[in-house]
Amino acid sequence: MKRILFLIVCLLFGMVASAIHAQEGEGVYQRHCSWCHDPGMNNPGTQQLTKTRGEANGILIHRDNLVDIYVKTIVRQGLNAMPAFKPTQITESELDALAAFLAD
Repeated sequence: MKRILFLIVCLLFGMVASAIHAQEGEGVYQRHCSWCHDPGMNNPGTQQLTKTRGEANGILIHRDNLVDIYVKTIVRQGLNAMPAFKPTQITESELDALAAFLAD
């Protein structure tokens, strides 16, 4: 019985930690990415992705084909007009959260 209760508590803690991580990732997105990648054709990142990747892949938060290593690589190295973000701008922890948010 104690073992089952322990497993339930661990599962709930994991769900809470995951939700907090997702919230942090969304906050990083809002601070650093939304002005360029939010829905709407007035956003240069959305325009560029729509042109190069197609309508279905133009809006980052609507994509279901992103993986965390890809997000991390693009954020750190930049791509085309997108600048690279240094660890002093987006920390490793923030980058992990952002990648998890976009890859979910």
